[in-house]
Amino acid sequence: KLEKNAVVRKTVHRMKLLSNKNSNSNSNSNPLNDKEEMQNQELEDERAQEELITNCLKEASIQHCKTYSLIQHPIPVKPPNAPKDAPAPTLHLTKKEMKRQRKLRRAEKQRELQDLQAAGLIPAPEPKLTLSNFMRVLGDQAVMDPSKMELKVTEQIQARKLKHEKMNLDRKLTKEQRSEKRERKLNEDTSEAVSVALFLVKDMSHRYHRTKVDLNAQQNKITGGVLECENPKMCLVISEGGPKAIKRYTRLMTCRMKWKGEGMLDIAESDDDSDGDHNVNGNDGIHNGGDDQEEKLQPQKFNPDNSCELVWTGMAPKRMFRTFVFQACETSDDARRVLEAKGVAHFWDQVVAHASGSGDNFNFKLGGGD
Repeated sequence: KLEKNAVVRKTVHRMKLLSNKNSNSNSNSNPLNDKEEMQNQELEDERAQEELITNCLKEASIQHCKTYSLIQHPIPVKPPNAPKDAPAPTLHLTKKEMKRQRKLRRAEKQRELQDLQAAGLIPAPEPKLTLSNFMRVLGDQAVMDPSKMELKVTEQIQARKLKHEKMNLDRKLTKEQRSEKRERKLNEDTSEAVSVALFLVKDMSHRYHRTKVDLNAQQNKITGGVLECENPKMCLVISEGGPKAIKRYTRLMTCRMKWKGEGMLDIAESDDDSDGDHNVNGNDGIHNGGDDQEEKLQPQKFNPDNSCELVWTGMAPKRMFRTFVFQACETSDDARRVLEAKGVAHFWDQVVAHASGSGDNFNFKLGGGD
């Protein structure tokens, strides 16, 4: 309808123009008036075209769509750790451009050295001698006394080697500097936002898994803990830290960790065989210790059905845990009460939903669904 109205309006204007031209030609009208009328008509056509575009945009709005009320359109919100000022775009050079830039820098530095040598401010360097080129560089001197020149070349080579080793030693960091550098790399700013990851593990009873999880959490400055539940048999691993630390910890839990003891069963069996051989030869095991010490020394078996799944990862405004701890609970209600005291009871609800196979529905409910 809008397009038809616009076409009709333009046709009417053109008819008026033609009638005005005919009347003006018959009445010998002023050409200046005709020019003004043409300009006014062009302005009116432009206004009509703008009105047509505006009306078309209104009619084509997404609000007139039948499914508009059925789709959620959330307002985009910046994360809490988003930088306030956008960083300046960096110009990445290709390999060829990097080589050319390095070549130009080195040529400029060499040109400055040559200018200083020409001005007499610094002495000219000695020619770089090797056993393969000293006859050609020294010329008559090498021919007259080759043994002396060869000794000189050897001394120069040794001096260059010592200079190179000294420069490496000067650049080498001390033990304290290395530890500071390691700490600086591991420390991340979590004052504005914290990265969180939740893992569902079936069995955490093996000492290999407990030690690995605890040590890596301490090394990466991760807080949280392991919550073990007896009924149902499952474990929740909560990790809070910087984005890089959580990325490393996620890779440990999902890729590096041998949850089923792959490749470690043979080692345990060989240890058992070696213990048996010692007993046969009369070298008995440790009998002076108590029962607890004997239990600790006994090899543990891996659970062949064990597994670890990443349930959820996201952001939180602050840390909810001070350290990384292990805690055991009898029932699911007890485990939820423990996390409720920390204000993160929804972590347990999400893991239970994931373990029961309704994780997608739970995530939908978190988004505001009924």
